[in-house]
Amino acid sequence: MKKTIIFSLLSLGLLVHAGADEKKPTQAAKAEAAQKHNEGSKKLADDQDSVSADVQELLDEQTNPKVIDLLNQVETLMAETIDQLEDKNTGGETIAIQTEIIEKIYEAAKEKST
Repeated sequence: MKKTIIFSLLSLGLLVHAGADEKKPTQAAKAEAAQKHNEGSKKLADDQDSVSADVQELLDEQTNPKVIDLLNQVETLMAETIDQLEDKNTGGETIAIQTEIIEKIYEAAKEKST
């Protein structure tokens, strides 16, 4: 009885096979996604470059040697990140560098406040 009901629903189109709704992306959709990724990566690289200039200004104002060292490291890491983003690499390595930048900025802020 259960098989008959399922078969009837399938044949009438009232029950859809679970995999039927899954559509594979078309070439056009893939190209559009790649273009959006490229544009986003470029924007992030530009934003990172702008923030790097801000770090340079902060660096010029510092007198604490440890803060200076940390901000120099931040500047180097930011340059590395810009290169990664310009190469459209938004993967784990780039994210790890961004995390390291945040940690070093936090360290510098803590050091400056003491």
